Order: sequence, then C-alpha cells, then structure tokens
Amino acid sequence: MPTARPSRRAAPTILAPIAVLAAVLLALSVAALIPAPSTAQPTDSCAELLAWYHAAARSPAIVFDGGDEAEWAAEEDSMMADDSMADGDGGAIFPQSGGGGGGGGGARRSSAESAPADLGQRSETGTNVQVAGVDESDIVKTNGSEIFVMRDDGLVVVSTAGDAPGIIGGLRFGGSYARNADGPREMLLAGDRLLTFRSVAYGRASSGERGTQLLEIDVSDPARPRVLRTLDTYGRFVTARLVGDAVRVVLTHDGVNSPFLMPDEGGWWYDDRRWRERVERTTLSTWLPIFSLVDHVNARWRWGRLAPCGAVRTAERADPGIGTETTLLLNFDLAEGIGQWGAAGVVGATDAVYASRSAVYVAMRDWRSWSAADTTIHRWDLPGGGDAPRYRGEAVVAGELVNQFAMSEYDGHLRVASTRFDIWPTTNLLTTFAIEDDGLSQLSLLEGLGPSESIYAVRFLGELGYVVTFRQIDPLYVLDLSDPAEPTVAGELKIPGFSAYLHPLGGGLLLGIGQNADPRTGQPLGLQASLFDVSDPAEPTRLAQVDLSRGSRSVSFEHRAFTYHQGRAYIPASPTNDLFALRVSEDSLELERQITAQAPVLRSLPIGERLHLLLEASLATHDLATLELLSGVYLVPPSN
Repeated sequence: MPTARPSRRAAPTILAPIAVLAAVLLALSVAALIPAPSTAQPTDSCAELLAWYHAAARSPAIVFDGGDEAEWAAEEDSMMADDSMADGDGGAIFPQSGGGGGGGGGARRSSAESAPADLGQRSETGTNVQVAGVDESDIVKTNGSEIFVMRDDGLVVVSTAGDAPGIIGGLRFGGSYARNADGPREMLLAGDRLLTFRSVAYGRASSGERGTQLLEIDVSDPARPRVLRTLDTYGRFVTARLVGDAVRVVLTHDGVNSPFLMPDEGGWWYDDRRWRERVERTTLSTWLPIFSLVDHVNARWRWGRLAPCGAVRTAERADPGIGTETTLLLNFDLAEGIGQWGAAGVVGATDAVYASRSAVYVAMRDWRSWSAADTTIHRWDLPGGGDAPRYRGEAVVAGELVNQFAMSEYDGHLRVASTRFDIWPTTNLLTTFAIEDDGLSQLSLLEGLGPSESIYAVRFLGELGYVVTFRQIDPLYVLDLSDPAEPTVAGELKIPGFSAYLHPLGGGLLLGIGQNADPRTGQPLGLQASLFDVSDPAEPTRLAQVDLSRGSRSVSFEHRAFTYHQGRAYIPASPTNDLFALRVSEDSLELERQITAQAPVLRSLPIGERLHLLLEASLATHDLATLELLSGVYLVPPSN
C-alpha cells in the first residue's frame, strides 16, 4: 500500500532531544497506523441477535434504582422474538429493497468580485449544511414566507409578511404517555410537510427511558398546522437528512438503559451474578426498539419492532468492550408520509454522521483495544421511496474524527481525516478509500500532518482538502487530492491560534472561525475570524484577521449557526450573547457591526430585506442593510 508523506514538515514546537525521540516513535508507529479490518456481520435470526446482545451485556455493571419491573413483564412476554412482528392491523411495516455527492473545485481569485460567492452550502430552508442538496435537521426552518421554530413545548409558526413578523399558528406537544425530556429538538421541511424530532421520556417518572417522537405535520395552511402521523420509539435522536422527499434518520438505542433492566431495590449496587440473571431474562425488544405509530387521518394505530432482526449487523464477537448500543438508520419517503419506512442498523455508538445525496456514513470509535482507538465508518446506500438502506461495507481508520466534516465522498472515493491520540507524539492522518460494489477499499494513507497536534477543523472542496491542526500554533494544510491513491500536502501556513470551522468562498478564499491563541503557551485568547487566500495551494496566506470577543462557543461547535449572505458573515458568540456581522471582500475582512442580544443568538436567517435572529425564546428582526433592530416577538406556541 502506498504511503504518501507531506512535502514539508511542521517546525518543532518542543526541545530538540524530545523532538528527536518523538520522530523515532512516530517512525516506529507508522506500521501500526493501518488498523486491522473488523467486519460487521449480518444476523440470521432474531434468536441469534438476542444471543449476541446477551453475551455483550453479561459483563459486571453498576445500575441504579428503577422501581418495580413487574409492570413491564406482560408487555415483554407478548413480544415476538422473530421478524413476524407486525403492526396492529396486520399490515406490513418493513418494505424491503436494495440501494454521493461531492463538492466542486476551487477557483482562482478574481479582482472583479468585491463580495466573494458562497461555495459553502445553504439549504432552501435556511440551514448552513455540509453537502449541496442534502438538507440537515435543525431547530428552525423557513420557506421564505414563514419561519418554523421548534420549542420545548411545541411548534411556533411566524409570518415574515407585513411591517413586523408575528405568530400566525403553531401547536403544543402533549400526551400523557410522552413527557418532554432534555435532548435535541429538530425538524425538516419539504414542501407542505414538516417532520419534527424531539426527545421524550416514556414510562414512569422514576424509570422512564428517553426516546424520540416524530411528528409528520401538514403546513399547507401555515396558520393551522395539522398533525398527520405520530411515531414514538425508544432510542435517542442523533440527526436527520433530507434529499428531495427522502428522509434519513439516525437513532441510537442501548438496552442497558432500558427500564427492563433496572433493579427492583433502591440504591446503587454492584452484583455480577444478579446483573447476568437480569440480562438473561430480557427479550429482544429490550435491545431492538419497538415503535408505536398513530395515523391521525385514518384513526389507526399500530406497533412493532423498529427494524427487522436481519437488518441489524453485529460485531464478529460479543465483547463487553464493544458495548450494547445499536445505531439505527431509517429511510422515509416524506411524500408518502412516515407510515412506512426501510430500516437497518449496526451495533456501536455513533460519533459522527456524514451524508451524500445517495449514501449515509456513520462513524463509530472502537475501544476494544487499549493500544489503539480506531474508528469504523459504515456506509449505506439509500434508495428513494422509503425502501430499506443497503449496507455497502465499512472503512476502518486509525484515530478519531473531529466531526462530520472529517468525512467526504467525491468522485467514487471516500476521504477521511483523523487524529491518533493513543501514541506519542499524536499524529494526524488522511486516509482515502475507493467505493466499490462490494465495499470500501483503502487506497492510501497520508501521515505526518502536525505531529504532536490534533485536528481542529476539516473542509473538503472537490480535489482539495483543508486541515487545521493545533497545539501552540495553527498549521493550515492544503491537501492535493486529485490522485486519491497518492494525496499530497500542497502547502501549509503557520499562524497563532486555530480555526475550528472552515467555510469556502469564491475566488480561492477560505474563511476560518476559531480562537486566537498565545503562540508560546497555546492558551486561547478569544474568538477570531481569519480570511485565507488558498488560490495557490502551494502558498496559502492569511489576508486578514479580526479579533471578535472573549466568548468561546460559536460556530466552532455548531456549524448550523453560521450564515454567509451577500458578502456578509454572521458569527454568533456566547456567553456574551453577541452576533458579529463581518464584511468580506476579495482581500479584506472587517467587523461591520456587533449586535448584543438579550439572549444567545442561536441562528440568523436573512430573508428579503430583513435579518431574523433566533434567540432562546424570541425572534428579533433587524434591517438587513443597516442591521438596526426593527421588532421582536416572544415565541409561545398557541393553545391547540
């Protein structure tokens, strides 16, 4: 296997003897950078799947008081342990069938453009997303006329017409069986259909497990949103994507946290024998979630297992170090509603999700080995029509991924950037894979990016990649990925501080949002924005830099909070409750206005001649040209 190396090495940041030792250790570890493959195995039956969960969960465990288990026994005993589980009216619930896109290339800078074009992606519903044509679930969506906002207790619909935006509709969430729980609340919008996701708690207050509730809402009349279907299931919502009418939802579920496994006496306790006995009494529905679906239009209800047993893949062996968490992928056709779906799953906890237009990649760290922390990336093809996802194999990389931007599919290849923390010095890698009919085949391994540092930001754009590493100084690496079998470092730039979010702009520009830092100690000094010229990959330069505030949390932690519109970048910061409006030109970056709100600014939505700022409990509207405050509205869901 070819091993490409950077054209230039980072300058030493430690004393010479230690640097020499670090170089030796790095060289000795190169052979261990390619992790051994670990194939996910399909299961032949529900009994086989249940046996795997039992084996994985038999390790000693500390659990806590959950009250009397007797009330769950009747339901558990009634659950069928095979794929014959069907909905309440006898209809099939698992349609079966078999199954991305990438970014464009960079352009040379043009002096004729005063406001660089946005080469990042903003969906039609107002969300800053990673891939063109792949919308991401978020707390707010817009169709240009209305703004839909998810609150803890309901949905609020705000009209942008008239002199001042105002609430025209909404609904309150409720139900005695489902109480709101701390957790994500997001949604997707496609035409006149809104699909919401919220964390809920099922069961008794003392032992209710968190689950996810999906509401399919008709918003053809925004003033009177109407719930069409409700889907409740155990499992934690991770994220969702929308391509046309195709909705891809990622959930995770761990039976260890289920009420079925909670002890029947108070206090904390540690008892290996009793834990194993309790594990052996569980049925498959403890580990593979059930669902309840209510069709409000036709007054019908049904229940069943969220995914068929044969669609869930397990590890080669049931090792307690793997854990018992299962990641599930659901595929809906929103044009047909959420009454049926295709489902698939794999054991393991989700660390990051990346989606192209036709595939979903789920990254999972593997902690079975104390000598290395590898990440396995599972790929599914996703056909339209709500059919079942088709498993297309896995890729294993050494180290950990910083977030979803560390993965990219382009021209039949997968590119992955990772940091390996289990060796000294830490090392950063770029691994490429060929996407083939029978799986993912590793092509190359580029190592040596920022020795002793870790990756803080990644952005892929066509045949180029940008990687920021950091410990005391901020190397920005420009990667040439035109030959996936031999990627190279085209150029690098060292500056104080680091960028944790990178946004590509036209004219060969790259906007970085992160922290300034003391070049001697690496201590963060405050939020900053940097404008880079990467039109010549061999000689990246920083054109401008603006220090913004002492605030830390920003788009560095939430890319959906960033907005670029008509030459202006909107960057929120907390806990200072500020929104910074930066004017971007072909060679400059300047702070145009600092808006201090009454609460943290969560999102910014430029619509027409106005800029709408979503705060924790209100919506503030500003004039887009002057950024002066025009009006505000408190977001209270109306009574149903």
